[in-house]
Amino acid sequence: MPIQLRVDSYEAGSGAIGGIATFHNNLYPRLIKRGFDVKTFSMHFRSELPLRENFKGVIIRRPSSDVDLDVAYAWTYDILHQYGIDVQYLSPSEIYIVPRYFTNFAVVPSPYRISLADLFSPHDWMSFLRSALFAWLHPDLIQAIFIHSTEPGRQGGIQHRNIHGTSNKLDLSEFEFRVQGDYRRSFYEGLRLIRDLEFPLTFKILSRHPYSALFTVSKIHRKEYLLGLRAHGMRFGKVDERIFAIYHGVDTEEYRPMRDVEKEGFTIGFVGRCTPVKGADIIPDLASRLIKKIPNLRFHIVTKTDTQNPYYQELISKIYDMKLEDIIYIDNTFYIGEEKIKVINSWNIALIPSRYEPQGQVDLEAMACGVVPAVGMGGLREKVIDGFNGIWIDPNNIDETAEKIFQFYKGKYKGRTDDEIIYNCRESAEKIWDWDKRADVHKELYAYLVDGRVDDVSRDLEDLLLPDTTRIL
Repeated sequence: MPIQLRVDSYEAGSGAIGGIATFHNNLYPRLIKRGFDVKTFSMHFRSELPLRENFKGVIIRRPSSDVDLDVAYAWTYDILHQYGIDVQYLSPSEIYIVPRYFTNFAVVPSPYRISLADLFSPHDWMSFLRSALFAWLHPDLIQAIFIHSTEPGRQGGIQHRNIHGTSNKLDLSEFEFRVQGDYRRSFYEGLRLIRDLEFPLTFKILSRHPYSALFTVSKIHRKEYLLGLRAHGMRFGKVDERIFAIYHGVDTEEYRPMRDVEKEGFTIGFVGRCTPVKGADIIPDLASRLIKKIPNLRFHIVTKTDTQNPYYQELISKIYDMKLEDIIYIDNTFYIGEEKIKVINSWNIALIPSRYEPQGQVDLEAMACGVVPAVGMGGLREKVIDGFNGIWIDPNNIDETAEKIFQFYKGKYKGRTDDEIIYNCRESAEKIWDWDKRADVHKELYAYLVDGRVDDVSRDLEDLLLPDTTRIL
């Protein structure tokens, strides 16, 4: 009998473009090919999306209508209260800050008969209310809970500072706490309701259900989650052995080198959200240093955003004030599919100077295209090995970053030629990060969970969950 897997993912299927959609749309159709029965409940975030969709074998259902705000408030209140979480602060206005996440998805009943499922997998805070409800209604149902980022990180309360990579210790020095340097206050950044869903609620679900597990997307993100539990008053020692990190993958048939795409000069590309945590603000200062050394330099910044975004306006003003408009091209376009792959292939370096990045996807996409990633902090520093299949940069040290890129431009970085590093990029993507290989890991992992062997995951599967690039290649 196939494993009956039921998934909660607010982004899924056609028309979905975010990071969680990338994860869902790459992983779960591959599990269908590996004998799973997968059904997903997703958000109806655009009216033209179908209520029912067969996406490469995964049956996706979306809500046929919204509930009103008072219903969303009542369900949210009752579920949190049942798990002993303080709800005195909660009101409809708290939910109204992000209303449709609740009225169209988080508190809308699932159309699937969850009592028939072998495994339930919710993704991020939008799904954790239903995770709590099903844990209550179906106490024997195994859950594989995924958290892809946290509210304090998204809002800039904390940033990653794993300068030397991620250690195996719960080391505070690998984080930057940006609210008066205090880790507890820094973890209180953002909407309290979302933090209550991400930290206390997931902890209490795991506490009640000893065969369920929670998955983060990197080792640094696992530490972030544990520190967030501590900051919110949870004694994570009760559950930490069922909290694992597991890396994402990339489709190496889709993301591939394109020989017919020309590179214009020496192009450094950036693609990402126009927010401080993504680090695009370093580009003007970086360009001003490199233009003196690289005469054919060009920067291509791809960031789809509101032109009134203050961060975007400040970036443009700085480019013009520094007279770099002929060097730096701002591209306010959202590229998808082949067009995005062509854009990446037109670069010599993919600059990913994130200050907060639990997992990162652009690094894998660049490597698959044979483009060298120059990466900042977080999970990026775990998949990219400095001088082997990429370059480690520090967004807070522009001079060092410029020097490292210049060394690569000259043809040799850390003892390897640029061609060797480019070769290693594609090799890493094909042999380690390809989604078919990552899907095999998930298949193995879910078999362990369904068999009640969560205690054996660390011992038997850690090398699969967190592959060591240098050892494998």
